[in-house]
Amino acid sequence: MSGQFARFVIVGGGSALLYFALMWFCRASLGLTPFLATICAYGVSFCAAYVLQHRWTFRSDATHRVTLPRYALVQATCALLTASITQAVSHIYPQAPGWMLAGISTVLASGLSFALSSMWVFSAPPK
Repeated sequence: MSGQFARFVIVGGGSALLYFALMWFCRASLGLTPFLATICAYGVSFCAAYVLQHRWTFRSDATHRVTLPRYALVQATCALLTASITQAVSHIYPQAPGWMLAGISTVLASGLSFALSSMWVFSAPPK
């Protein structure tokens, strides 16, 4: 596993943990509704992941004006891909356990996210 891919996985895993912790905190301590807790937790974890992917994982010199919209587009695409894969697999295999659906969709979406992030989102600007 390349160093860049390892950093990508660490940031992704850390962002997921941050999301879950913030979601719990917003519900348990702040009493927010599930919708508001999700928005808050997702917003903070998205920002943290973006900054860490930009600075640490890909060590990009590209400006945020370029990379942030691209990153948001890739994340939205991966979210739709995850939902679509989960729906398709559960339609073909209705007895599929949730962990299997999550695993398949996470691996495929993460692979796409890494490929697009390294080749397009955080790539060096043309000289």
